[in-house]
Amino acid sequence: MRFLHLSDLHIGKSNNIEKTARIVDWIILNKGTHQSRIVVISGDLVDDGHTWQFSLAREQLDRLREENFTVLVVPGNHDYGPDGIRERTSSQEDFIKMISGITEYPYAYLEMGQAFILLDSMAEEIKTREFWGAQGNLGAGQLLKLDQLLDELAHNPAVENIVLVLHHHPFDYRFYHGLRDQADLKAVIARRIEEPPRVNVLLFGHKHNEHRFNDPDENKEELFGINIIYASGQTVERDQLGRMVIPVIDLEQKAILRFFIQ
Repeated sequence: MRFLHLSDLHIGKSNNIEKTARIVDWIILNKGTHQSRIVVISGDLVDDGHTWQFSLAREQLDRLREENFTVLVVPGNHDYGPDGIRERTSSQEDFIKMISGITEYPYAYLEMGQAFILLDSMAEEIKTREFWGAQGNLGAGQLLKLDQLLDELAHNPAVENIVLVLHHHPFDYRFYHGLRDQADLKAVIARRIEEPPRVNVLLFGHKHNEHRFNDPDENKEELFGINIIYASGQTVERDQLGRMVIPVIDLEQKAILRFFIQ
């Protein structure tokens, strides 16, 4: 199976809605090229959590769904409020009502032996009043449910791969930017690296820097056993040649394919 990974579209800022529409055009018109039926968006779909921004974003997601794409979206800090540091429950409610329809995390979606698990890395952060950073926090409750869900999937013979998706960067150790409880998340993942199925793919965004990480086990520092650890860049950002990068994850080949559009 292949699927597309987008992130940090920040609809509502600059001309990002036009760029997003161009991306959606390419996805719809090039089904035979990318060979994907699932689109994963790892947060910051909109820029300030305003209702009008969610309305614009929903129009683009609806275009994909009308073409029979499954669209899976996790929330980012900008989805939950202005500037990515001022969280509002009204923005959270709009995200649920207009974008995801998901009220409880972790959320699991299974298709063709692949389990996509979505996490809300703003779940606990929205309860704080610290305006000095753009951190995320899964919280003990969500991590416990994730641990239990992974145990359940381990007993499901139909599950071949597990794809874990969140917004905040679990390998960014800057105290004002990364995931607060990243060590706890890694502990949940590492507990079952010898037990198939395990977490095979870990996807996130937030940093606007596209990068594929090697499994830290190669450096003997931490043990995860993850085939693909990938931070999507800001998909609407153009490179020096004026191109946007559309990543496609190939689960069978454990590869990341990169397509470029103008």
